[in-house]
Amino acid sequence: MENGKIKVWLPAIQAGSGADVYTRRLAVALERRGITACISWFPLSHELLPFLLKHARPPAGTDIVIANSWIGYAFRRSNLPLVVVVHHCIFNSELRPYKSAPQSFYHRYIVEPREALSLHEADAVVAVSNYVAEQLRHRLGVDKVKVIYNWVETDLFRPLPVEPRRDRPFRLLFVGRPKRLKGIDMLAPLMRRLGEGFELHLTADPQECKKMNLPANVIPIGRLAEQELIRAYQECDALLLPSRAEGFGFTALEAMACGKPVIASNNTALPEIVADGVTGILCSTDDISAFENACRLLASDPYSCAAMGSKGSQRAVEKFSEARSVENYIFLMNRFL
Repeated sequence: MENGKIKVWLPAIQAGSGADVYTRRLAVALERRGITACISWFPLSHELLPFLLKHARPPAGTDIVIANSWIGYAFRRSNLPLVVVVHHCIFNSELRPYKSAPQSFYHRYIVEPREALSLHEADAVVAVSNYVAEQLRHRLGVDKVKVIYNWVETDLFRPLPVEPRRDRPFRLLFVGRPKRLKGIDMLAPLMRRLGEGFELHLTADPQECKKMNLPANVIPIGRLAEQELIRAYQECDALLLPSRAEGFGFTALEAMACGKPVIASNNTALPEIVADGVTGILCSTDDISAFENACRLLASDPYSCAAMGSKGSQRAVEKFSEARSVENYIFLMNRFL
């Protein structure tokens, strides 16, 4: 420790994913509690060249390392405790239909052995949801897993003081990568069914969307910076999340924190985030009719829509607070210091 302060090293591959968001939020939260947090970002190419990561030097005075499970083993240093964080379980056999052949090969023969090695090398393993923890126990035989939920900064992600008047179609928002695993292929048929009384704002590049044959009520708004994203949550009527798998579900929590109901698939970690019938509506996976009915129900009942949004904001503060999660990390780290 330097000057009595814990120093944490957070080496991470910059992939533009939820894991990046997690790393930044953890660093900020630790710093707020007087812990020095040093992020080392590595290019995505290093995921294929892990031997380069093994030569990375920890910042001087580092006391502990916290790293993603895909490449955590590469940051094993003989004199430093290693905490490995598992953000997803890509080895769930139910996800195979939504992967391309190269993805399946990469996950099975490249990522899985590395993740197994990371879990073996780790002094402690953290899962970001009970779903991920159960998958680790069931599929990889890892028993000693600590569940620490991700969180949202509710001083930033918060409802607007006054809801704007809605003199427009019912606005849905989809936040995520345009991948089948996220349910991107469900958007066009769903929005055609919903018709002109609904619009969907899609955080994808307009050029990417040209290939998707989207109807006119789908509006690509591009990739958004954080403040733009918060505004998009605040100005929508509900978040649409037809994902086939989420290790946690950052977008669901962010929308809830902004006071918006979530229409999501009833699978993987999403039921841990969204309370069905309370903060949103959970639909059977791939059931377009169920998603259509949920959208129409919220659009036809502004009172229930607003009530779910309000309860979502409350749930984000009470169950997924930064304070609770970060205290769990600090307690875990103190075991090794």
